[in-house]
Amino acid sequence: MTNFLRRRIDVATCWATNRISVLDTLEKYEDSYAIAEEFREWILHIGENDENLKGSVLNFPSELKKLSDNKINDSIN
Repeated sequence: MTNFLRRRIDVATCWATNRISVLDTLEKYEDSYAIAEEFREWILHIGENDENLKGSVLNFPSELKKLSDNKINDSIN
């Protein structure tokens, strides 16, 4: 396994686990399950097509950050 591939897996794993954790905290269990399934599919097929791997970018959705911030602010007040 190349260093690029290993680093990509590490980053994607951190991203997926953090996003699943946030969704579970927000009690969005269906969304959390969907991310877990997408990540499972991605990890199972990793290395089959390196072009798809290089082109994939995982961004934390801004609407989820806003929702999380609102929930935190509501719990503080």
